[in-house]
Amino acid sequence: VLERYRTSFVRRDAAGVLSTAHPSYYDPAGTDDPTDDIEYSELGPILRERLAQLEAIRFTIDYLEINVVDDRASVKVWIDASFQLRSIADPESGVVRVEGRHTRKQDHAMFELVRDQGAWRVTKGL
Repeated sequence: VLERYRTSFVRRDAAGVLSTAHPSYYDPAGTDDPTDDIEYSELGPILRERLAQLEAIRFTIDYLEINVVDDRASVKVWIDASFQLRSIADPESGVVRVEGRHTRKQDHAMFELVRDQGAWRVTKGL
């Protein structure tokens, strides 16, 4: 499922990425600030906006540790990615809301998954 997430992300396929998420998806974005938390209902629009901003992408995942207990799993990974982002302008005013830039991410990440009706889906970490 995480490889399907990665390849969907590289193809800029928001629906494909969203299909890897479970309806109980919730991610606090690594902060104590509840305003940046992401729930499943918000994930589709966020993915469409962020993937539309991608000009170019290189994205690899190295799987470091997988722990499975019953129908729950956690997967520790090493992400190595670089993104060329284009600017996002407000469609009505034309004012640039987000500047384009090149971003590189190399970091550990943790995904949490649940097995639902025989299929693994992500509940945290996208």
